Amino acid sequence: NEETIKKRLKTFMDATLPVVEHYESKGKLHRIPAEASIEEVWAETEKIFTSPDWAETLLRMKLRNSLNNKKIVFIVGGPGCGKGTQCDRIVEAYGFTHLSSGDLLRAEVESGSERGLRLNSIMEQGDLVPLSEVLDLLRDAMIEKAETSNGFLIDGYPREVEQGLRFENEIIDCSFVVYFEVSNETMTERLLKRAETSGRVDDNEETIKKRLKTFMDATLPVVEHYESKGKLHRIPAEASIEEVWAETEKIFTSPDWAETLLRMKLRNSLNNKKIVFIVGGPGCGKGTQCDRIVEAYGFTHLSSGDLLRAEVESGSERGLRLNSIMEQGDLVPLSEVLDLLRDAMIEKAETSNGFLIDGYPREVEQGLRFENEIIDCSFVVYFEVSNETMTERLLKRAETSGRVDD
Repeated sequence: NEETIKKRLKTFMDATLPVVEHYESKGKLHRIPAEASIEEVWAETEKIFTSPDWAETLLRMKLRNSLNNKKIVFIVGGPGCGKGTQCDRIVEAYGFTHLSSGDLLRAEVESGSERGLRLNSIMEQGDLVPLSEVLDLLRDAMIEKAETSNGFLIDGYPREVEQGLRFENEIIDCSFVVYFEVSNETMTERLLKRAETSGRVDDNEETIKKRLKTFMDATLPVVEHYESKGKLHRIPAEASIEEVWAETEKIFTSPDWAETLLRMKLRNSLNNKKIVFIVGGPGCGKGTQCDRIVEAYGFTHLSSGDLLRAEVESGSERGLRLNSIMEQGDLVPLSEVLDLLRDAMIEKAETSNGFLIDGYPREVEQGLRFENEIIDCSFVVYFEVSNETMTERLLKRAETSGRVDD
């Protein structure tokens, strides 16, 4: 009926439009004008699934595959915090590779390669090396050591939140961030002491003050960002080298790694698969288009609602638990929904070319949780239809569907 349809459409618009805006801002959204006929909408949908952009996407997936089961650790700390000493110990104790973007840039320039000459020219002109070049250097260094290294310490990176986001989007997710936390007073004292023997021109009190301000202004937002994602480990690094090492070791021998490795293996099994969120209001026609994608491209079509119903009907222990939650009128926790999606994807991983996650995410938080706990979505397809057209279609469907919400 028209009143119920109006409420459903308002609920959809309120919850889902922020999802659309979020993925559009990340360059992952494909809008399909879905007012037209089924065939015309299909013609637009096909363009997405046959796009040459997939060559680049598959390259990124293969890269992630080669780096799966490797610990990727961002190392953050101000000048004089002692992170270099701790990195050396981590390399020796756990078989990590220590990478610094500055060292990689210098080595590339000194190699005299075509890229080195290009980078040298940029620096001689006093320009900043583009982040894309830095990421290429990091990526190549990681691939070169992937077979023999247990993980990578990305030292002094990211200096800004955007650098971290670009690294995780274009190379691979970081496992966690280690922040060696030292007061400005201690860092100043250490740097002045180092100046007695280092001969470095930037080890004087005025320059140190400027360097520390630059670090604090740029890096503290990075610390806050990864802390909000539950990925930050703070190490109080005012103490002696041995005491700081004792705290550092705790992180690298943590039992939490069992869960981290499980997630990495899951991502590994789903690499080279296209993971597509399908978004659109009631009556937008996404169901019909999903059926065609499944038939044409060998995808698996998953709906969290269908998975919940099937689990309840199976009579499994989980099904009984979910049924009890729903009978009490409570919402099924997102963690349960993600477990159902994860299990369904693993079950079909060997035979499917990809997954259509239909009607998901309904909120931005759901998308973030899916990508953090399962795998990144490749892109989002939004079947865009006006409220007037959706209302008209649903009222027409109501003539034969018998659905109380039509």
